[in-house]
Amino acid sequence: MKRALAIVVGVAMVCLVAYLSWLNPGAVEFRFLPSRSIQAPLGVLMIFAFVVGVLLVLTLVMIQAGRRAFAAWRQLRQRRRSERLDDWEARGQELIWSGEHHQGRSLLQRAWRRRPQSTHALLALARSFRDTGEFERARQLLRDAADEHGPDPEVLLALAEAHAAVGDRAAALSVLERLRALRPDSPGVLRALRDAYVEAERWADGTAVQEGLLKQLRDTDQGARERTTLIALRYQASIHSGDASSRIQALEALADSRGGGVPVWVSLGDALVANGRPDEASAVWERALRAQPRTVFVERLASIATGERHRERLRTLLRKLRSDQIRLDMARLLSAQLYLEDGDAERAATELEALQNPAAAPLARHRLWADVYRRRGQLEQAVTAYANSQGALLGYHCNVCSRSTPAWQGYCLNCGSWDSYRAEAEISVA
Repeated sequence: MKRALAIVVGVAMVCLVAYLSWLNPGAVEFRFLPSRSIQAPLGVLMIFAFVVGVLLVLTLVMIQAGRRAFAAWRQLRQRRRSERLDDWEARGQELIWSGEHHQGRSLLQRAWRRRPQSTHALLALARSFRDTGEFERARQLLRDAADEHGPDPEVLLALAEAHAAVGDRAAALSVLERLRALRPDSPGVLRALRDAYVEAERWADGTAVQEGLLKQLRDTDQGARERTTLIALRYQASIHSGDASSRIQALEALADSRGGGVPVWVSLGDALVANGRPDEASAVWERALRAQPRTVFVERLASIATGERHRERLRTLLRKLRSDQIRLDMARLLSAQLYLEDGDAERAATELEALQNPAAAPLARHRLWADVYRRRGQLEQAVTAYANSQGALLGYHCNVCSRSTPAWQGYCLNCGSWDSYRAEAEISVA
């Protein structure tokens, strides 16, 4: 149909030109340059103009069609090239998963070299080196890629992990600081940099990064968790801030913010004792013990008790604590230990005999009985009790990672938990 229509139109145009030529048989002068002209019949000139116009139109149409064909060819070529590179990446990773590392890495290397702007193959290649323990090769590969193709955030993050894997923490930290300059608002980058500062025990720097991270979060649950982390970092920065006077000022500021909790009160008292102010430390710990009963406060108060009257005051304070706030058996164990420190074995025995559930108490209770028996002169019972004892009443463990330590800690360096250490004889119900 289209072909017939084109033929009809062509014949009509030829007839029209012939008719116009027949109507205009006379010759006219046609100038194609200022000094050049020709004499030709008007009809011939009209036919010539028509043919030139047709040729121009056909030329333009062919140029446009050629451009479209060339663009389609280029797109097809690029698509096939991209599909081939995708296939190399997929095949390379499959070979690596199958244990054929040499062939798999060769394909990934070729894919990355052909398409360096895509980091998928590069990261997969570096991961394959890390999986086989070749951390240095992974680090060198990522370092060369960062130098050759520019600072891509994903490559820099992987490079920081590679530095950390070989133990070069300074280099890892340097890369993360460089990455933060590129992506200052990225929560993932801020978390990685914060963790690096924590690992390096640069608490003040970690606190500053954490404050920046909180500004980027919109999720309520995440914000609550990160605020707890911020408190822990501020606490660590406070207890590592130079001399005792500086620590006191920093901890008091943290305590005034009502965001510190038990670790702040414990460490504030420690700083006051180190600064030669035990009476103030005692007041701080007593107030904290009434507000939030914990064994660590009892331990601290007992450590600065210089006489029997101080230990009696502490025992009285333990008796006045609300029964729904504490575990009574643990409080009795601590009272028994205080009596033994005063040399009163009988009152200590009374406290031990009053235990409601002795089987649930720490095995260290046998050591208290052993001291009672020894003071009574019952040596056989004392030896038996010592043999059954285990651990210490004031030993501590993290209730998140179960790490044990003889001394209380406000921040667990093992798992990063805040206020997670509890005594074996913990009076708190929480």
